[in-house]
Amino acid sequence: MSTLTQDYLSVDSLNQLPELLKQPGVLALVGFVEDCSEPGSPGYIPVGMPSLSGKPLEVIRYGHQPAERGVTDACHWSLIDDVLCAACWISPKDCEDIATATEKTYGRLFRLIQSMGFPYPFRIWNFIPNINQGDGDGEEYKKFCVGRHKAFHSWHVAPHEYPAASALGHHGQGAVIYLLAGRYSGVHHENPRQQPAYQYPRQYGPSSPSFARATCLNLNSQSQVFISGTASIIGHDTHAAGNLRNQLSITLDNIQQLVAHIDQSHHSLSAIRVYLRHPHDYPDAQAFMSDAHASMANRQQFSLDRVNFLHADICRDPLLVEIEALASPLRNP
Repeated sequence: MSTLTQDYLSVDSLNQLPELLKQPGVLALVGFVEDCSEPGSPGYIPVGMPSLSGKPLEVIRYGHQPAERGVTDACHWSLIDDVLCAACWISPKDCEDIATATEKTYGRLFRLIQSMGFPYPFRIWNFIPNINQGDGDGEEYKKFCVGRHKAFHSWHVAPHEYPAASALGHHGQGAVIYLLAGRYSGVHHENPRQQPAYQYPRQYGPSSPSFARATCLNLNSQSQVFISGTASIIGHDTHAAGNLRNQLSITLDNIQQLVAHIDQSHHSLSAIRVYLRHPHDYPDAQAFMSDAHASMANRQQFSLDRVNFLHADICRDPLLVEIEALASPLRNP
């Protein structure tokens, strides 16, 4: 059994979806395309966020067996060995009440993973339209947080059990929530530089965001760290508003310090998604990441082919960028 990987593929791969889904070890395919509607068969997850770097497909691999796939209660699922991937889409009409729709969708996903014997989600992605639309508590992201919090509360998931997650906005219609779940719980971690999101003060909405900064899980006897969407936030405050390079620098510092806090050993970073609010920032962000690749502390290495730049809205208006990643220990640092 191999560890879990998330690799990016080129444009040509979109024409190979059926063949890729049949390959042993392919758990699921994530499509970085403008479409965010339920596909005709399980295994492919279009998310409504186009790639700016010509990598419109992510392949999630695990183990060596062909995946079992199905659809249960409107949830698409794929299973290999001890990892389950499940996805559920929200229609454009239901997105008009994103709080209720989110609560119901999480309920479907939680029923599914518990009924299949994988009750512990260790990584969740939430992609919704118009995330910054609305004022005050009426902002779409804040309403989404209300629905997510209600779902966790209904399913008796305590704050210290919240898994790693990302929540971004796209410019299309509909929404998708998908997750990876296991038979056993991972260990959830916070960043000493940042206040736990679930303890944010009232100014960030009636329900604080429900996620951990990272979740660490042993897969095939190797520890892997699933790093949540991370931004230029110290404590609970936004830093370097409007300054892309400074936000990138603070965000990468947050990731480095988080991983070092969890485990002092050498790590490689992969599945690096750089979410950019403005597509015109792509060249500058790409140049920054190239420089970071050359100068980043050798305890946390990454290669540029493991980076994908996506067009997405970030949960706070002043934020221009958010980054997530997967950290795996290097066997021979």
